[in-house]
Amino acid sequence: MTIEIPPARAGSPRKSKPADRLRAARQDTYTDPARFQSELGHVFDRDWVMIARQGAIPKPGDYLAATLGKRPIVIVRQQDGSIRAFANHCLHRYAKLLAGCGSAKRIVCPYHAWTYDISGRLIGITDSAGFNDMAKGDLALRELGCEVWLGFVFVSLRRDLDPIGKRLAPLASHLARYGLSDYQDRYTFDEEGWAANWKLVYENFVECYHVTYAHKQSIGPTNPTALAELGPREEKQFSIHHNPYRPEDYPEVHNQALDADERRRLHVIGIYPNGLVAIDANFVWWMMLEPQSLDRTNGRWGLAFSPQAMAKMKDPDGYAEGVRKLVRIATDEDKVVVARVQEGVGFGAEEAGFLHSSLEIYVDEFRRYLDRMLAA
Repeated sequence: MTIEIPPARAGSPRKSKPADRLRAARQDTYTDPARFQSELGHVFDRDWVMIARQGAIPKPGDYLAATLGKRPIVIVRQQDGSIRAFANHCLHRYAKLLAGCGSAKRIVCPYHAWTYDISGRLIGITDSAGFNDMAKGDLALRELGCEVWLGFVFVSLRRDLDPIGKRLAPLASHLARYGLSDYQDRYTFDEEGWAANWKLVYENFVECYHVTYAHKQSIGPTNPTALAELGPREEKQFSIHHNPYRPEDYPEVHNQALDADERRRLHVIGIYPNGLVAIDANFVWWMMLEPQSLDRTNGRWGLAFSPQAMAKMKDPDGYAEGVRKLVRIATDEDKVVVARVQEGVGFGAEEAGFLHSSLEIYVDEFRRYLDRMLAA
């Protein structure tokens, strides 16, 4: 069956010339074990990586264990309200210190009970005489780069990178009227298994070609492919496009700072290498990707809501639950098609596929980002 794309509206950025024809990545991009290992070392070890929203750890002592690529890390809310990130292993015999999420006044190793305070400083060694009275005050967990941008927490193995706020300044200007830092984080789900290479999950999110066809039970009818609008091009750290609502589906808006376009649009954002964000006038849906193996990916995701919307809606809890159910359906739809792509690339064809010259342009830009990182 041939799928036809509705014609672009006059002046639409979706118009393209035949010379703009793009090719997809080769199938072995998603099946080659050596490339997967290179991505862990050259991408996740060398760039800022999205971990969560700050609302996941609201109080001092709250923590969230995650992975940086496949490296175990933990983010911890400090007494002064800041968030710090550490390598998640004991200095003694390397046992993983914390799992999942929770709250702790101290971090105690489950193996031999070495103890750290929430700033990562070693404060207790059991049977310390056996270590020749080692000066524990000189030891601390390895601290990683950690910054919060518009409520999102980013971590880096490196401490010499440009601030993520500087990298994403052009994106922040697009989102200035939303007040995302103040959004109320209502849901966080730490485990969402995808039967696919992490890049396939990312690429699915940043293209709007599939929305009408793959999301028939969720956002396909309300935000159809025919209305898609592109954002800026050639950004080095992110992409953004827009899936506007049909006029009959425009959301009720309580943030008076938003302009007419912001009221009708669902912004769809990819933050390299692993951050995915969708923003409308009342909520933000986000997901960060943790590669687990060549063809398995974990997605930590959550929802946060505009405080203006929650304050003025008649039933904010019901609204939030409705959004959660919609996102659940859309996610399940995506998981089916992405798993089918993973199965398809298993054939190992050498001939590359194709990309829509506008609706899938950000898939190509993401690939070029990866090429830059892998070549560095």
